[in-house]
Amino acid sequence: MAIFIASTKSISRSNGQSAVASASYRAGVELDDKRYGKTHDYSKRSGVMSADIILPTALASAYTDISRSDLWNKAEAAEKRKDARVAREWLVNLPHELNAEDRKSIAHQFAQTLADRYGTIADCAIHQPTQREIERGADPRNFHAHILFTTRTAQLDDNNKIVLTDKATIELSDNKRRSLGMERVNVEIKEVRQLWEQIANEKLAEHNHELIDSRSYRDQGKDIEPQIKMGSVATKLERDKYESEREKAEQANKKGEVYEIDETPATIRGEINLMINERNRLVRTRELADLRESQLFIVPAAPTPKYKPSQDSNDELEQAESVVERIKQARIQRQIAKEAADALEKQRIAQQQRDMADKKERERLLAQEEARQAKLEQQRAQIAKEKAAFKAQQAHISHQGLSDQHRLLKIIDQKSDFGQHLMTLLHLDQQMSAWQRYRSEPSTTDHQKQLAGREQYEIGSHIIGHSQQLLDHIKSISDLSTRKTHTKTLERVFDDIKDRQQSALSPEHQRQMRTVSAEITGYRRDINRSRGMSLGF
Repeated sequence: MAIFIASTKSISRSNGQSAVASASYRAGVELDDKRYGKTHDYSKRSGVMSADIILPTALASAYTDISRSDLWNKAEAAEKRKDARVAREWLVNLPHELNAEDRKSIAHQFAQTLADRYGTIADCAIHQPTQREIERGADPRNFHAHILFTTRTAQLDDNNKIVLTDKATIELSDNKRRSLGMERVNVEIKEVRQLWEQIANEKLAEHNHELIDSRSYRDQGKDIEPQIKMGSVATKLERDKYESEREKAEQANKKGEVYEIDETPATIRGEINLMINERNRLVRTRELADLRESQLFIVPAAPTPKYKPSQDSNDELEQAESVVERIKQARIQRQIAKEAADALEKQRIAQQQRDMADKKERERLLAQEEARQAKLEQQRAQIAKEKAAFKAQQAHISHQGLSDQHRLLKIIDQKSDFGQHLMTLLHLDQQMSAWQRYRSEPSTTDHQKQLAGREQYEIGSHIIGHSQQLLDHIKSISDLSTRKTHTKTLERVFDDIKDRQQSALSPEHQRQMRTVSAEITGYRRDINRSRGMSLGF
Protein backbone atom coordinates (compact mmCIF):
# COMPACT_ATOMS: atom_id res chain seq x y z
CA MET A 1 0.00 0.00 0.00
CA ALA A 2 1.05 3.64 -0.47
CA ILE A 3 2.69 5.40 2.44
CA PHE A 4 2.21 8.99 3.56
CA ILE A 5 5.13 11.43 3.51
CA ALA A 6 4.60 15.19 3.36
CA SER A 7 7.31 17.12 5.17
CA THR A 8 8.64 20.64 4.84
CA LYS A 9 11.89 22.40 5.63
CA SER A 10 13.50 25.76 4.96
CA ILE A 11 16.50 26.34 2.69
CA SER A 12 18.49 28.75 4.86
CA ARG A 13 21.80 30.58 4.60
CA SER A 14 22.41 29.92 8.29
CA ASN A 15 22.78 26.24 7.31
CA GLY A 16 25.16 27.11 4.48
CA GLN A 17 22.47 26.51 1.85
CA SER A 18 21.75 28.31 -1.41
CA ALA A 19 18.45 28.43 -3.31
CA VAL A 20 20.33 28.17 -6.63
CA ALA A 21 22.35 25.14 -5.51
CA SER A 22 19.23 23.43 -4.11
CA ALA A 23 17.29 23.98 -7.34
CA SER A 24 20.24 22.76 -9.44
CA TYR A 25 20.53 19.52 -7.43
CA ARG A 26 16.82 18.73 -7.40
CA ALA A 27 16.23 19.54 -11.07
CA GLY A 28 19.48 17.89 -12.21
CA VAL A 29 20.63 20.90 -14.24
CA GLU A 30 23.51 23.39 -14.42
CA LEU A 31 22.83 26.82 -12.86
CA ASP A 32 25.03 29.89 -12.33
CA ASP A 33 24.88 31.29 -8.78
CA LYS A 34 25.36 35.06 -9.12
CA ARG A 35 25.49 35.75 -5.37
CA TYR A 36 28.38 33.38 -4.69
CA GLY A 37 29.99 33.59 -8.13
CA LYS A 38 30.00 29.85 -8.82
CA THR A 39 28.35 27.29 -11.09
CA HIS A 40 26.38 24.30 -9.74
CA ASP A 41 26.35 21.47 -12.27
CA TYR A 42 24.16 18.44 -11.51
CA SER A 43 23.28 17.79 -15.15
CA LYS A 44 24.72 14.25 -14.90
CA ARG A 45 22.50 13.40 -11.92
CA SER A 46 20.25 10.41 -12.59
CA GLY A 47 16.81 9.72 -11.17
CA VAL A 48 15.17 13.04 -12.18
CA MET A 49 11.99 12.20 -14.12
CA SER A 50 10.83 15.81 -14.64
CA ALA A 51 11.37 19.34 -13.34
CA ASP A 52 8.90 22.17 -13.99
CA ILE A 53 8.40 25.80 -12.90
CA ILE A 54 4.81 26.38 -11.71
CA LEU A 55 3.55 29.97 -11.50
CA PRO A 56 0.54 31.19 -9.51
CA THR A 57 -2.55 31.18 -11.70
CA ALA A 58 -2.70 35.00 -11.68
CA LEU A 59 0.78 35.22 -13.26
CA ALA A 60 0.31 32.27 -15.59
CA SER A 61 -2.85 33.88 -17.00
CA ALA A 62 -0.79 37.01 -17.83
CA TYR A 63 1.28 34.88 -20.27
CA THR A 64 4.56 35.53 -18.51
CA ASP A 65 7.30 33.10 -17.57
CA ILE A 66 10.66 32.92 -15.84
CA SER A 67 13.67 30.65 -16.16
CA ARG A 68 14.88 28.49 -13.29
CA SER A 69 18.19 30.36 -13.14
CA ASP A 70 16.51 33.78 -13.09
CA LEU A 71 13.95 32.67 -10.51
CA TRP A 72 16.35 31.38 -7.87
CA ASN A 73 18.92 34.14 -8.41
CA LYS A 74 16.06 36.62 -7.82
CA ALA A 75 15.17 34.68 -4.65
CA GLU A 76 18.76 35.03 -3.42
CA ALA A 77 18.98 38.73 -4.36
CA ALA A 78 15.71 39.53 -2.55
CA GLU A 79 17.21 38.51 0.81
CA LYS A 80 19.77 40.74 2.57
CA ARG A 81 20.22 38.93 5.91
CA LYS A 82 23.10 36.49 6.22
CA ASP A 83 20.78 33.98 7.96
CA ALA A 84 17.80 34.48 5.63
CA ARG A 85 15.45 31.71 4.50
CA VAL A 86 15.77 31.73 0.70
CA ALA A 87 13.38 28.89 -0.20
CA ARG A 88 10.94 26.40 1.31
CA GLU A 89 10.83 22.75 0.27
CA TRP A 90 7.95 20.29 0.48
CA LEU A 91 8.89 16.62 0.07
CA VAL A 92 5.98 14.31 -0.80
CA ASN A 93 5.96 10.57 -1.45
CA LEU A 94 4.22 9.68 -4.72
CA PRO A 95 2.12 6.49 -4.55
CA HIS A 96 3.87 3.71 -6.47
CA GLU A 97 0.47 2.22 -7.34
CA LEU A 98 -0.14 5.12 -9.75
CA ASN A 99 1.45 5.46 -13.18
CA ALA A 100 4.03 8.15 -14.00
CA GLU A 101 1.44 10.48 -15.52
CA ASP A 102 -0.85 10.34 -12.48
CA ARG A 103 2.06 10.82 -10.08
CA LYS A 104 3.16 13.93 -11.98
CA SER A 105 -0.42 15.19 -12.11
CA ILE A 106 -1.00 15.10 -8.34
CA ALA A 107 2.45 16.58 -7.62
CA HIS A 108 1.72 19.50 -9.94
CA GLN A 109 -1.79 19.90 -8.52
CA PHE A 110 -0.34 20.10 -5.00
CA ALA A 111 2.32 22.62 -6.11
CA GLN A 112 -0.23 24.74 -8.01
CA THR A 113 -2.59 24.84 -5.02
CA LEU A 114 0.16 26.07 -2.69
CA ALA A 115 1.46 28.55 -5.29
CA ASP A 116 -2.04 30.07 -5.57
CA ARG A 117 -2.56 29.97 -1.81
CA TYR A 118 0.61 31.91 -0.95
CA GLY A 119 1.28 33.75 -4.23
CA THR A 120 4.69 32.08 -4.53
CA ILE A 121 6.43 30.26 -7.41
CA ALA A 122 7.07 26.50 -7.27
CA ASP A 123 9.84 24.40 -8.81
CA CYS A 124 8.58 20.80 -8.86
CA ALA A 125 11.15 18.01 -9.45
CA ILE A 126 9.95 14.38 -9.53
CA HIS A 127 12.51 11.69 -8.64
CA GLN A 128 12.65 7.93 -8.88
CA PRO A 129 15.18 5.62 -7.16
CA THR A 130 18.18 4.91 -9.35
CA GLN A 131 19.46 1.41 -9.99
CA ARG A 132 22.51 2.14 -7.85
CA GLU A 133 20.30 3.22 -4.95
CA ILE A 134 18.16 0.09 -5.35
CA GLU A 135 21.28 -2.08 -5.25
CA ARG A 136 22.23 -0.37 -2.00
CA GLY A 137 18.91 -1.37 -0.50
CA ALA A 138 16.63 1.51 -1.48
CA ASP A 139 12.95 0.73 -2.08
CA PRO A 140 12.34 0.62 -5.87
CA ARG A 141 8.86 2.04 -5.21
CA ASN A 142 10.27 5.23 -3.68
CA PHE A 143 8.88 7.77 -6.15
CA HIS A 144 8.81 11.25 -4.63
CA ALA A 145 8.67 14.96 -5.47
CA HIS A 146 10.88 17.80 -4.20
CA ILE A 147 8.89 21.03 -4.53
CA LEU A 148 10.85 24.25 -3.89
CA PHE A 149 8.82 27.41 -3.22
CA THR A 150 9.99 31.01 -3.09
CA THR A 151 9.60 32.53 0.36
CA ARG A 152 8.37 35.80 -1.15
CA THR A 153 5.24 36.47 -3.19
CA ALA A 154 5.60 37.02 -6.92
CA GLN A 155 4.13 39.97 -8.84
CA LEU A 156 4.51 41.71 -12.19
CA ASP A 157 6.26 45.08 -12.38
CA ASP A 158 5.50 47.89 -14.84
CA ASN A 159 7.58 46.11 -17.51
CA ASN A 160 5.55 42.88 -17.12
CA LYS A 161 8.56 41.20 -15.47
CA ILE A 162 8.26 38.94 -12.43
CA VAL A 163 9.55 40.42 -9.17
CA LEU A 164 9.59 38.98 -5.65
CA THR A 165 8.08 41.28 -3.02
CA ASP A 166 6.80 40.58 0.52
CA LYS A 167 7.28 37.42 2.56
CA ALA A 168 4.58 34.77 2.12
CA THR A 169 2.29 34.31 5.13
CA ILE A 170 3.68 30.84 5.87
CA GLU A 171 7.13 32.42 6.34
CA LEU A 172 5.95 34.94 8.97
CA SER A 173 6.79 34.44 12.64
CA ASP A 174 4.10 33.22 15.02
CA ASN A 175 4.01 36.66 16.70
CA LYS A 176 3.41 38.37 13.36
CA ARG A 177 0.78 35.82 12.36
CA ARG A 178 -0.96 36.29 15.72
CA SER A 179 -1.09 40.05 15.18
CA LEU A 180 -2.76 39.37 11.80
CA GLY A 181 -5.33 37.06 13.40
CA MET A 182 -3.75 33.89 11.93
CA GLU A 183 -3.05 30.49 13.49
CA ARG A 184 0.47 29.33 14.36
CA VAL A 185 2.65 28.02 11.54
CA ASN A 186 2.49 24.41 12.77
CA VAL A 187 -1.30 24.51 12.40
CA GLU A 188 -0.96 25.64 8.80
CA ILE A 189 1.66 22.96 8.07
CA LYS A 190 -0.78 20.35 9.37
CA GLU A 191 -3.42 21.74 6.99
CA VAL A 192 -0.99 21.46 4.05
CA ARG A 193 -0.25 17.83 4.99
CA GLN A 194 -3.99 17.16 4.98
CA LEU A 195 -4.21 18.87 1.58
CA TRP A 196 -1.68 16.41 0.16
CA GLU A 197 -3.63 13.52 1.70
CA GLN A 198 -6.80 14.76 0.00
CA ILE A 199 -5.18 15.26 -3.44
CA ALA A 200 -3.41 11.89 -3.40
CA ASN A 201 -6.46 10.00 -2.10
CA GLU A 202 -8.72 11.42 -4.82
CA LYS A 203 -6.43 9.90 -7.46
CA LEU A 204 -5.94 6.64 -5.52
CA ALA A 205 -9.72 6.28 -5.14
CA GLU A 206 -10.17 6.64 -8.91
CA HIS A 207 -8.17 3.41 -9.35
CA ASN A 208 -9.57 1.64 -6.25
CA HIS A 209 -6.24 1.66 -4.39
CA GLU A 210 -5.83 1.85 -0.62
CA LEU A 211 -5.82 5.41 0.68
CA ILE A 212 -3.08 7.18 2.62
CA ASP A 213 -3.52 8.78 6.05
CA SER A 214 -1.75 11.93 7.27
CA ARG A 215 -2.27 10.99 10.92
CA SER A 216 0.44 9.36 13.01
CA TYR A 217 0.38 5.61 13.65
CA ARG A 218 -0.79 6.31 17.20
CA ASP A 219 -3.71 8.49 16.03
CA GLN A 220 -4.62 5.77 13.52
CA GLY A 221 -4.69 3.22 16.36
CA LYS A 222 -1.82 1.19 14.88
CA ASP A 223 0.73 -0.42 17.18
CA ILE A 224 3.59 0.45 14.82
CA GLU A 225 6.84 1.91 16.15
CA PRO A 226 8.47 4.53 13.89
CA GLN A 227 12.14 4.12 13.11
CA ILE A 228 14.71 6.53 14.48
CA LYS A 229 16.34 9.02 12.11
CA MET A 230 19.59 7.66 10.72
CA GLY A 231 21.28 10.95 9.83
CA SER A 232 23.86 11.56 7.11
CA VAL A 233 26.83 10.06 9.00
CA ALA A 234 25.15 6.76 9.90
CA THR A 235 23.62 6.48 6.42
CA LYS A 236 27.06 6.91 4.83
CA LEU A 237 28.56 4.24 7.10
CA GLU A 238 25.79 1.80 6.18
CA ARG A 239 26.25 2.49 2.45
CA ASP A 240 30.03 2.19 2.70
CA LYS A 241 29.69 -1.20 4.37
CA TYR A 242 27.24 -2.33 1.70
CA GLU A 243 29.65 -1.29 -1.07
CA SER A 244 32.57 -3.00 0.71
CA GLU A 245 30.67 -6.26 1.15
CA ARG A 246 29.50 -6.16 -2.46
CA GLU A 247 33.07 -5.68 -3.75
CA LYS A 248 34.30 -8.58 -1.60
CA ALA A 249 31.54 -10.82 -2.99
CA GLU A 250 32.43 -9.83 -6.60
CA GLN A 251 36.14 -10.50 -6.01
CA ALA A 252 35.36 -13.90 -4.46
CA ASN A 253 33.08 -14.74 -7.38
CA LYS A 254 35.87 -13.97 -9.86
CA LYS A 255 38.14 -16.39 -7.98
CA GLY A 256 35.44 -19.05 -7.99
CA GLU A 257 35.02 -18.74 -4.25
CA VAL A 258 31.86 -18.31 -2.17
CA TYR A 259 31.60 -15.24 0.03
CA GLU A 260 28.71 -14.84 2.44
CA ILE A 261 27.75 -11.15 2.57
CA ASP A 262 27.55 -9.73 6.11
CA GLU A 263 24.10 -8.10 6.24
CA THR A 264 24.32 -6.92 9.85
CA PRO A 265 24.07 -3.13 10.28
CA ALA A 266 27.26 -1.10 10.57
CA THR A 267 25.92 1.36 13.16
CA ILE A 268 23.95 1.32 16.42
CA ARG A 269 21.16 3.26 14.73
CA GLY A 270 20.97 0.64 12.01
CA GLU A 271 20.75 -2.13 14.62
CA ILE A 272 17.97 -0.28 16.46
CA ASN A 273 15.98 0.24 13.26
CA LEU A 274 16.47 -3.43 12.38
CA MET A 275 15.01 -4.41 15.77
CA ILE A 276 12.13 -1.96 15.28
CA ASN A 277 11.40 -3.47 11.86
CA GLU A 278 11.44 -6.95 13.36
CA ARG A 279 9.14 -5.85 16.16
CA ASN A 280 6.69 -4.29 13.67
CA ARG A 281 6.80 -7.45 11.54
CA LEU A 282 5.95 -9.55 14.57
CA VAL A 283 3.10 -7.21 15.52
CA ARG A 284 1.62 -7.34 12.01
CA THR A 285 2.03 -11.12 11.90
CA ARG A 286 0.25 -11.52 15.26
CA GLU A 287 -2.55 -9.19 14.17
CA LEU A 288 -3.05 -11.22 10.99
CA ALA A 289 -3.08 -14.44 12.98
CA ASP A 290 -5.68 -13.00 15.35
CA LEU A 291 -7.80 -11.93 12.38
CA ARG A 292 -7.68 -15.41 10.91
CA GLU A 293 -8.65 -16.97 14.22
CA SER A 294 -11.64 -14.65 14.54
CA GLN A 295 -12.52 -15.30 10.85
CA LEU A 296 -12.28 -11.59 10.14
CA PHE A 297 -9.55 -12.10 7.59
CA ILE A 298 -10.41 -14.24 4.57
CA VAL A 299 -7.53 -15.59 2.55
CA PRO A 300 -8.42 -15.71 -1.16
CA ALA A 301 -7.60 -18.73 -3.22
CA ALA A 302 -5.37 -16.67 -5.48
CA PRO A 303 -3.07 -14.87 -5.47
CA THR A 304 -0.86 -16.12 -2.68
CA PRO A 305 -1.52 -14.30 0.63
CA LYS A 306 0.85 -11.45 1.30
CA TYR A 307 1.50 -12.61 4.88
CA LYS A 308 2.10 -16.12 6.15
CA PRO A 309 0.80 -17.45 9.48
CA SER A 310 2.98 -16.48 12.34
CA GLN A 311 5.62 -18.98 13.39
CA ASP A 312 7.02 -16.70 16.07
CA SER A 313 6.44 -17.40 19.75
CA ASN A 314 5.09 -14.91 22.27
CA ASP A 315 8.51 -14.94 23.93
CA GLU A 316 10.10 -13.58 20.75
CA LEU A 317 7.45 -10.89 20.51
CA GLU A 318 7.85 -9.95 24.18
CA GLN A 319 11.62 -9.80 23.72
CA ALA A 320 11.26 -7.50 20.70
CA GLU A 321 8.77 -5.30 22.57
CA SER A 322 11.18 -5.16 25.53
CA VAL A 323 13.89 -3.86 23.21
CA VAL A 324 11.52 -1.25 21.80
CA GLU A 325 10.45 -0.20 25.30
CA ARG A 326 14.09 0.39 26.25
CA ILE A 327 14.46 2.43 23.09
CA LYS A 328 11.40 4.49 24.08
CA GLN A 329 12.80 5.16 27.55
CA ALA A 330 16.17 6.11 26.10
CA ARG A 331 14.38 8.49 23.74
CA ILE A 332 12.49 10.07 26.64
CA GLN A 333 15.67 10.59 28.68
CA ARG A 334 17.49 11.91 25.62
CA GLN A 335 14.61 14.30 24.94
CA ILE A 336 14.64 15.58 28.55
CA ALA A 337 18.39 16.15 28.39
CA LYS A 338 18.04 17.78 24.99
CA GLU A 339 15.31 20.15 26.23
CA ALA A 340 17.44 21.15 29.25
CA ALA A 341 20.46 21.72 27.03
CA ASP A 342 18.31 23.67 24.54
CA ALA A 343 17.00 25.89 27.36
CA LEU A 344 20.53 26.68 28.53
CA GLU A 345 21.64 27.26 24.96
CA LYS A 346 18.70 29.61 24.36
CA GLN A 347 19.62 31.58 27.50
CA ARG A 348 23.24 31.77 26.38
CA ILE A 349 22.25 32.84 22.88
CA ALA A 350 19.79 35.41 24.24
CA GLN A 351 22.47 36.93 26.48
CA GLN A 352 24.96 36.85 23.63
CA GLN A 353 22.44 38.58 21.39
CA ARG A 354 21.83 41.26 24.03
CA ASP A 355 25.57 41.80 24.42
CA MET A 356 25.98 41.95 20.66
CA ALA A 357 23.07 44.39 20.39
CA ASP A 358 24.61 46.63 23.06
CA LYS A 359 27.98 46.48 21.34
CA LYS A 360 26.45 47.25 17.96
CA GLU A 361 24.52 50.17 19.43
CA ARG A 362 27.69 51.61 20.98
CA GLU A 363 29.54 51.11 17.72
CA ARG A 364 26.66 52.68 15.81
CA LEU A 365 26.62 55.76 18.07
CA LEU A 366 30.40 56.07 17.88
CA ALA A 367 30.35 55.72 14.10
CA GLN A 368 27.50 58.21 13.93
CA GLU A 369 29.46 60.75 16.00
CA GLU A 370 32.62 60.17 13.94
CA ALA A 371 30.63 60.60 10.74
CA ARG A 372 29.09 63.80 12.11
CA GLN A 373 32.51 65.21 13.06
CA ALA A 374 33.94 64.19 9.70
CA LYS A 375 31.02 65.86 7.95
CA LEU A 376 31.49 69.05 10.00
CA GLU A 377 35.20 69.05 9.21
CA GLN A 378 34.42 68.51 5.56
CA GLN A 379 31.90 71.34 5.64
CA ARG A 380 34.39 73.66 7.35
CA ALA A 381 37.04 72.79 4.75
CA GLN A 382 34.55 73.34 1.96
CA ILE A 383 33.44 76.70 3.40
CA ALA A 384 37.07 77.80 3.78
CA LYS A 385 37.73 76.80 0.18
CA GLU A 386 34.64 78.68 -1.01
CA LYS A 387 35.62 81.77 1.01
CA ALA A 388 39.12 81.77 -0.48
CA ALA A 389 37.70 81.55 -4.00
CA PHE A 390 35.22 84.31 -3.15
CA LYS A 391 37.93 86.63 -1.84
CA ALA A 392 39.88 86.14 -5.05
CA GLN A 393 36.76 87.08 -7.01
CA GLN A 394 36.16 90.05 -4.71
CA ALA A 395 39.69 91.35 -5.31
CA HIS A 396 39.26 90.92 -9.06
CA ILE A 397 35.96 92.82 -9.20
CA SER A 398 36.99 95.63 -6.84
CA HIS A 399 40.24 96.32 -8.70
CA GLN A 400 38.75 96.10 -12.18
CA GLY A 401 38.79 99.54 -13.83
CA LEU A 402 35.90 101.15 -15.62
CA SER A 403 35.71 100.03 -19.24
CA ASP A 404 36.80 102.66 -21.76
CA GLN A 405 33.91 101.57 -23.97
CA HIS A 406 31.25 102.47 -21.41
CA ARG A 407 28.46 104.19 -23.36
CA LEU A 408 27.87 106.89 -20.69
CA LEU A 409 31.43 108.17 -20.69
CA LYS A 410 30.60 110.22 -23.80
CA ILE A 411 28.36 112.56 -21.78
CA ILE A 412 30.74 112.98 -18.85
CA ASP A 413 33.55 115.50 -18.44
CA GLN A 414 35.97 113.05 -16.82
CA LYS A 415 38.38 115.84 -15.75
CA SER A 416 35.84 117.80 -13.68
CA ASP A 417 35.04 117.06 -10.03
CA PHE A 418 31.48 116.18 -11.03
CA GLY A 419 32.82 113.85 -13.72
CA GLN A 420 35.07 112.05 -11.23
CA HIS A 421 32.14 111.56 -8.81
CA LEU A 422 29.93 110.31 -11.63
CA MET A 423 32.60 107.81 -12.77
CA THR A 424 32.67 106.46 -9.20
CA LEU A 425 28.92 105.88 -9.50
CA LEU A 426 29.43 104.10 -12.84
CA HIS A 427 32.17 101.96 -11.31
CA LEU A 428 29.78 100.89 -8.53
CA ASP A 429 27.22 99.99 -11.20
CA GLN A 430 29.84 97.91 -13.01
CA GLN A 431 30.67 96.02 -9.76
CA MET A 432 26.98 95.35 -9.14
CA SER A 433 26.63 93.80 -12.60
CA ALA A 434 29.81 91.74 -12.12
CA TRP A 435 28.49 90.28 -8.87
CA GLN A 436 25.14 89.52 -10.55
CA ARG A 437 26.92 87.55 -13.28
CA TYR A 438 28.98 85.72 -10.62
CA ARG A 439 25.83 84.66 -8.77
CA SER A 440 24.30 83.25 -11.95
CA GLU A 441 27.31 81.07 -12.80
CA PRO A 442 26.66 77.28 -12.33
CA SER A 443 29.93 76.85 -10.40
CA THR A 444 28.96 79.42 -7.75
CA THR A 445 27.91 77.67 -4.52
CA ASP A 446 25.01 78.69 -2.29
CA HIS A 447 27.42 80.01 0.33
CA GLN A 448 29.24 82.12 -2.27
CA LYS A 449 25.89 83.43 -3.54
CA GLN A 450 25.07 84.60 0.00
CA LEU A 451 28.44 86.38 0.25
CA ALA A 452 27.91 87.96 -3.18
CA GLY A 453 24.46 89.09 -2.06
CA ARG A 454 26.01 90.91 0.87
CA GLU A 455 28.47 92.64 -1.47
CA GLN A 456 25.60 93.72 -3.71
CA TYR A 457 23.70 95.06 -0.72
CA GLU A 458 26.70 97.23 0.28
CA ILE A 459 27.16 98.41 -3.32
CA GLY A 460 23.46 99.29 -3.48
CA SER A 461 23.83 101.38 -0.33
CA HIS A 462 26.90 103.11 -1.82
CA ILE A 463 25.04 103.87 -5.09
CA ILE A 464 22.13 105.46 -3.21
CA GLY A 465 24.41 107.38 -0.84
CA HIS A 466 26.73 108.57 -3.57
CA SER A 467 23.81 109.66 -5.79
CA GLN A 468 22.36 111.65 -2.90
CA GLN A 469 25.75 113.27 -2.32
CA LEU A 470 26.02 114.18 -6.03
CA LEU A 471 22.57 115.78 -5.93
CA ASP A 472 23.56 117.80 -2.87
CA HIS A 473 26.78 118.82 -4.64
CA ILE A 474 24.78 119.99 -7.68
CA LYS A 475 22.46 122.02 -5.47
CA SER A 476 25.48 123.86 -4.05
CA ILE A 477 26.64 125.07 -7.51
CA SER A 478 25.84 128.72 -8.06
CA ASP A 479 25.68 128.66 -11.83
CA LEU A 480 22.13 127.75 -12.90
CA SER A 481 23.16 126.43 -16.34
CA THR A 482 25.78 124.12 -14.80
CA ARG A 483 23.27 122.85 -12.24
CA LYS A 484 20.79 122.08 -15.00
CA THR A 485 23.38 120.21 -17.11
CA HIS A 486 24.70 118.18 -14.15
CA THR A 487 21.19 117.38 -12.92
CA LYS A 488 20.15 116.12 -16.35
CA THR A 489 23.28 113.98 -16.58
CA LEU A 490 22.82 112.57 -13.05
CA GLU A 491 19.17 111.79 -13.81
CA ARG A 492 20.09 109.87 -16.96
CA VAL A 493 22.89 107.90 -15.25
CA PHE A 494 20.87 107.15 -12.12
CA ASP A 495 17.74 106.02 -13.99
CA ASP A 496 19.89 103.80 -16.22
CA ILE A 497 21.45 102.16 -13.12
CA LYS A 498 18.07 101.82 -11.40
CA ASP A 499 16.47 100.08 -14.36
CA ARG A 500 19.40 97.75 -15.04
CA GLN A 501 20.01 96.72 -11.41
CA GLN A 502 16.33 96.29 -10.48
CA SER A 503 16.59 92.50 -9.95
CA ALA A 504 19.90 92.77 -8.06
CA LEU A 505 18.63 95.32 -5.52
CA SER A 506 16.89 94.43 -2.28
CA PRO A 507 13.26 95.62 -1.82
CA GLU A 508 14.56 98.21 0.64
CA HIS A 509 17.06 99.58 -1.86
CA GLN A 510 14.46 99.54 -4.63
CA ARG A 511 12.25 101.84 -2.55
CA GLN A 512 15.19 104.13 -1.75
CA MET A 513 16.23 104.23 -5.42
CA ARG A 514 12.71 105.30 -6.41
CA THR A 515 12.83 108.03 -3.75
CA VAL A 516 16.21 109.38 -4.94
CA SER A 517 15.07 109.16 -8.58
CA ALA A 518 11.96 111.17 -7.77
CA GLU A 519 14.05 113.71 -5.89
CA ILE A 520 16.48 114.15 -8.83
CA THR A 521 13.62 114.44 -11.31
CA GLY A 522 11.83 116.89 -9.05
CA TYR A 523 14.90 119.05 -8.70
CA ARG A 524 15.37 119.07 -12.50
CA ARG A 525 11.82 120.34 -12.93
CA ASP A 526 12.33 122.98 -10.26
CA ILE A 527 15.41 124.25 -12.15
CA ASN A 528 13.44 124.44 -15.38
CA ARG A 529 10.63 126.38 -13.72
CA SER A 530 13.04 128.82 -12.04
CA ARG A 531 14.83 129.41 -15.37
CA GLY A 532 11.56 130.13 -17.08
CA MET A 533 10.60 132.60 -14.43
CA SER A 534 14.00 134.35 -14.74
CA LEU A 535 13.38 134.73 -18.49
CA GLY A 536 10.01 136.31 -17.91
CA PHE A 537 7.83 133.42 -18.89
